[in-house]
Amino acid sequence: MASLTFYGGIGEIGGNKILLEDKGTRVFLDFGMSFGRKGDFYEEYLQPRTNNGLRDLIELGVTPGIDGIYRDDLLKIESIEEVMKEIECDDKSLWISDVKSYNKVAQDNGSPFIEGVLISHGHLDHFQYISLLDEKIPIYCSDITKIVIETAEAIGMGGFEYEFTVAKKRALSEMGPRAFFPGAYTISTKAVPREYRTLAEHDSIGNIEVQSFPVDHSVPGAMGFLITASDGKTTVYTGDLRFHGTRSDLTANFRNALKGSRPDALIIEGTRITNDTPDTESSVEDRCLELVSQTKALAMVGFAWKDITRYQTMKKVAERTGRILVISPKLAFLLERLKHIEALDITDVSGDETVRVYLKRKQNMLYSKSDYVHSKYDAGYSVDWDRAASSTINLEHFTNGIRAYQINQNQSKYLIHLDYYDFNELIDLSPAPGSTYIRASSEPFNTEMELDEERLKKWLRHFDINAPAHEPHYVHASGHASGPEIEQFIHDINPKVVFPVHTEHPEAFDKIVPMSTKVVSPEEGKEYTI
Repeated sequence: MASLTFYGGIGEIGGNKILLEDKGTRVFLDFGMSFGRKGDFYEEYLQPRTNNGLRDLIELGVTPGIDGIYRDDLLKIESIEEVMKEIECDDKSLWISDVKSYNKVAQDNGSPFIEGVLISHGHLDHFQYISLLDEKIPIYCSDITKIVIETAEAIGMGGFEYEFTVAKKRALSEMGPRAFFPGAYTISTKAVPREYRTLAEHDSIGNIEVQSFPVDHSVPGAMGFLITASDGKTTVYTGDLRFHGTRSDLTANFRNALKGSRPDALIIEGTRITNDTPDTESSVEDRCLELVSQTKALAMVGFAWKDITRYQTMKKVAERTGRILVISPKLAFLLERLKHIEALDITDVSGDETVRVYLKRKQNMLYSKSDYVHSKYDAGYSVDWDRAASSTINLEHFTNGIRAYQINQNQSKYLIHLDYYDFNELIDLSPAPGSTYIRASSEPFNTEMELDEERLKKWLRHFDINAPAHEPHYVHASGHASGPEIEQFIHDINPKVVFPVHTEHPEAFDKIVPMSTKVVSPEEGKEYTI
């Protein structure tokens, strides 16, 4: 008999980790990082310790202490007993976790604990902590989501939390003869690739059958799932979805395929369950067009670099107002990697006169080629350079990108993609009076984001942007369905049980489900039979 156990996404937005089990077949539905839980203990300058990170996260409850899923090298460094002997310490808790690794459980039981992880889409709160999992666990996702994950790893912050496609396996070693302390113990790493499997329309994983459906969300490649257990019981997992984006037809097809199917369980997101107002991407375009048309100097817009829909909207706004859209190199890198996928309808940025890529000042701040060797995607569409092979060096942005001083010469000519974490660029851009900043991304929904918002306003006030109030112009269409849209979805498919996740208001579901449907607000770690 199949069951569900929830380890994340409960009473919070994001952090989804849902274990589905059927006769020994176990798969996780997403394995994301909880921003709220991590934020309870960590912030920008206080992070998990590099070579003790997983044990720290388990101790603090940021990720669950489950046997049989994690990398052995993050739970215990091989041969650590040699260090303990040298320093005469027998306290194993400093280096060895009580949680059993994937390899340990597979060895003890004769088979792995888990058969795979289904990733619904490429947002960190749904996939980031696959970095902690054993590299032999297959990761199932759409081909687009794999590209998004690869891009996030390539341009990410680095460290064990960003080892998405390659696990850098840690092992005890000794310093070489030329080191300051020859023979002293240290940690070395060896890169081992993870196993990725592209989702087909129908997949078999152990005893279960998985049917995958593309859905619309604020990142491309998002999927919803219909999972059928060995006894015929069915579970629908929505991931994150919306009905108002430019590809709302995808979500409508998902709903229509399931209409009247009465699944045994529906795991559904409820980010905007209490919001009665549907969003539309066309309203974002109309409002941004109005604001940019009224702007006499530099127009700036902030949105997530993974949001291809918002990029395409802003490209239309720039074209309709006679401006050039200047995009971040992160966004440009993702577009370059996705442009071959016809369904996304992404035009090639290279050679497009209506789009330019912004070249930041980096490192020595000289606009010198040497300033970009550590963040290579800033200089071109690449992160992999080989100094011995000049053909691998891509300087597209360095050669054809646009610099701050060029924008300053005619600010009314440009609409620049400038998210909050790029606000240092305002110093070089020096926006003229009459400049506008549009916040075309989510409004703050937690304390940390509210603090960032206060800092953002101080930047706007300092440069006299959006005078006289110096408030961002909030223009946004969410990546999530509204309350009425969620209600219609539930009524259309008529599930027996609804499990609300990815929401701060699970109680709101009690008011919208059909009489024949039961709502269960899941408890963490509790197993629910389907």
